[in-house]
Amino acid sequence: MLRQISLISTMMTMVLLGCANQDPPNSAVTNAANGSTAQAVSPTGSSKADSTPQSTVIKVTDTKKTAAPSSANKTKAIATGNIADLPDKEICGNNRVAYAYGETSSFLVYICADASTPDIPRYYMSRNKDGSGGLEIEAKDYNPQKSDVIEFNNGGYLYAIEAPTSQNPEPVMRVTFPNGKVNEEQLLKYLASGKDGSSNNDPLAYVLANREKLGICKDDFRDSNSGMGSRAFKLTDKRYLVQVQCFLAAYQGAFEYVLWIDESPQPRVIPMEFDAFQEGTPPKRITSRSIAGMPRVNVRSQTMTNFTKFRGLGDCGSSALYKLEGDRMVLQEYRAKYECDGKYVQDFPVIYP
Repeated sequence: MLRQISLISTMMTMVLLGCANQDPPNSAVTNAANGSTAQAVSPTGSSKADSTPQSTVIKVTDTKKTAAPSSANKTKAIATGNIADLPDKEICGNNRVAYAYGETSSFLVYICADASTPDIPRYYMSRNKDGSGGLEIEAKDYNPQKSDVIEFNNGGYLYAIEAPTSQNPEPVMRVTFPNGKVNEEQLLKYLASGKDGSSNNDPLAYVLANREKLGICKDDFRDSNSGMGSRAFKLTDKRYLVQVQCFLAAYQGAFEYVLWIDESPQPRVIPMEFDAFQEGTPPKRITSRSIAGMPRVNVRSQTMTNFTKFRGLGDCGSSALYKLEGDRMVLQEYRAKYECDGKYVQDFPVIYP
């Protein structure tokens, strides 16, 4: 039986049929390694927005409903885009520009900057979706070193809006009170200046946003959570190995990998290919972009191991060791037990080298 060719197709069929979960594997690849992982306010239309404020006032239109957002249930994966897609481009007022936008189930949050310094967020504006009120504050303390969050510290209140990243796929809008109490809501939508759906500087976000154009997973993408099971491994400051989970079957997943390289004006993405051996006499070497199983990446050694079960019992399957050499995944070792006979062995027979 040509298990290596048909395995991913079989997994897709099981997903559609709704197979029950199987027990986790009771064996692991010998060489497997752990993977990485307010003070002054100017009116909205003020013509003096670019001047230093002389007073420290928080303007709140309905204190009960705008002091802080209430906790919300977990929602769908966040939608991202360019701030140029913001419908109301005049919301920030005269001599200001929109820097970022966040939307939760209860609030619309606009981060604005002075037109003279568009890369420095300065104003925080929120609107209640029910139309009951809003909040406008000007940043007193803004930390530009925190690239993954826009955070304003105003009068003991800390207002923050997180950006989606590979390490934080479910960002939130958060308000921290002077007494330490924290209220937050998950973002449903995030728009940012200079972003093309998701930041070019975030490897996983970039790859997921451009997945179809890059030909990743193609028609096999079943990840309704848009990124869950996917992750990025930092190899160097300019290179990341990005794992995309195409879908998850009963007892293992199907994945594709790409090498993300930080280049100007946009990143370069190189698809990875994996060699394996198909059952036969002798076993036939095959190459595919898709890999089924339970892969583990070791960033330090820049190697990847993968254990694949041919069926849920785990009495047959394969294990493989790959090493990243340049922009290729090179097979170092391949073991397999093709007979699904109910017999378990500690180590699969060596097929390669």
